Amino acid sequence: MFTLAIILMIILGLLLITAVLIQPGKGDMTTSMSGFGNQLGTMFGSRRASDLLTKITIVIGATIMVIALLANKFLLNPGDITRDPATVNAAKPIVPPSTPVQKPAAPQTPPAQQQQAPEQTKP
Repeated sequence: MFTLAIILMIILGLLLITAVLIQPGKGDMTTSMSGFGNQLGTMFGSRRASDLLTKITIVIGATIMVIALLANKFLLNPGDITRDPATVNAAKPIVPPSTPVQKPAAPQTPPAQQQQAPEQTKP
């Protein structure tokens, strides 16, 4: 069933691409590039063809989103997919034996010089 949903989304995706490419641009460049844009304009009228293709694009896009959400929620069984962590069967890195790191000795400071406070004399 999940495969059917995927195939349906692929077909709808191709239709969506086609509907977007057929749509006339803002400058109506399609009429000058090929006769296909001209046929759409005469078949539906210029404005009607644009509106119809816009609605088709929206409906196909919304349908793809709904199918994707439903397939993810109801058709995809988490028990069917088994995933191993990325570290399974991975080679362990070779770590060289560590040597003890010696901390640098603190710099020797001379003993604090005692400053003698000036003697206060009492009058």
